[in-house]
Amino acid sequence: MNSSANDSSKLADTQQAIQSSEQSSDQGSIQDVEGNVYRTVNIGNRVWLAENLRSTKFQDGTALNTGFIPDDNDKNLSGYGRLYDWNDVSDSRNICPEGWRVASDEDWKALESAIGIAESDLDKEGWRGESDIAITLKAAQPNTLFKRFDQSQVNKHKFSATPAGVKLGNWYITQGMYTEFWTSSNATEKEAFARTLAYSWWNSHKGEIRRAKLKKSYMFSVRCVKI
Repeated sequence: MNSSANDSSKLADTQQAIQSSEQSSDQGSIQDVEGNVYRTVNIGNRVWLAENLRSTKFQDGTALNTGFIPDDNDKNLSGYGRLYDWNDVSDSRNICPEGWRVASDEDWKALESAIGIAESDLDKEGWRGESDIAITLKAAQPNTLFKRFDQSQVNKHKFSATPAGVKLGNWYITQGMYTEFWTSSNATEKEAFARTLAYSWWNSHKGEIRRAKLKKSYMFSVRCVKI
């Protein structure tokens, strides 16, 4: 894990990038059942939440079983949202705002196609994408000793993905290093489809998007799309 000083610096950079994207005139907003307000963005032929879900209740007002703030630190809520297991993600009571649903594997493939991932790669598992395509979805992507990024392309689509990390059982891990997004799409009895973005200086996949089948008990970030 990174030191607390490094984590604080990364969170500050993330929040600054998000504040910058909030000034964009082409974004709308939506409110969930608890009064949380989210920025929205059009990518391809879909409207997406432009920040991670923060809800702790289904649309009918009943409480979720998960929905944890990374590191149980309230300071992380605005930048990183909450982490959910797939049982909550797939529940028919719906964790998204009214008129919205959790993005499916097909929704993610539509987004990936819209931003420039080759059609022949959309159904593949593993890391996909060329020309640092993933940075166009990230709120921030600093240069490293080994690689410089075209900063004009960072968050080009105003999706504002942030490295919230994951929760496995009682453990919070990879904050500042990865973000994992659940989809609503089942894969196997114990797994569902997800998307991964990498951020660490040493990771060679920072410019790519991973499509993978991951354990449903893991707790990840969630993005919703408009119905």
